[in-house]
Amino acid sequence: MVRLTAGFLLLLAPRLRAQGIFEKLGLDRLELASLGLAAGRIDPTQVEPASVFAITADYGDIAPRWRLVFSASYWESRLSDDAVQRFIDTLRANVIDPSGDDTIKVSRIPLYDVTFSLGINYSTSRSTLVRPYAGVGIAMHVINAEGKLIKGTFVERSLDDIAAGFFTVGGFEFRPVPQIVFGGEARADLLSGFRSLQVRVGATYVLGPSRRPSG
Repeated sequence: MVRLTAGFLLLLAPRLRAQGIFEKLGLDRLELASLGLAAGRIDPTQVEPASVFAITADYGDIAPRWRLVFSASYWESRLSDDAVQRFIDTLRANVIDPSGDDTIKVSRIPLYDVTFSLGINYSTSRSTLVRPYAGVGIAMHVINAEGKLIKGTFVERSLDDIAAGFFTVGGFEFRPVPQIVFGGEARADLLSGFRSLQVRVGATYVLGPSRRPSG
């Protein structure tokens, strides 16, 4: 009997240690608390400003005033005329054309981005009506570029990318009724060779009363 009990405890030990870590981090209290939709404008470097659309999922408090938020967003635009012109100028500077009659067919370069983000927001107020917040997080960008000018070239391959980056965010929530939250935020993304600023507003539906302390 003693051997069986000891063996059971040995098998259970890793699970108990993992559970202890989850409890310390507050991850054992996670549950889907709300779902939301947002829209706004984004201004990426070397890209024309565009509309951005997002869905958000709030997984609630991991500690008093600290909340875990997941979001997915999408935008489409094109490289700016200045960026395309700089690329063409570089090509012309490196092409040998003794007769001077070679031409480069200019075309637009559409760009698409799908971003998956996981962030931690800190509420700077305990108010239940208006609550400002700030946060940081990590994001995964799935970027795709097209266009006749770059089709099949190393430029297209370099622009088509899956890259990870960081972001910071600041905003506010306005909760006039228990189940509906309106809000607005500004966000800055940074990853290798790419930066963007965006502002968006949206609405969130609270799924139900939380089992966690609201802080």
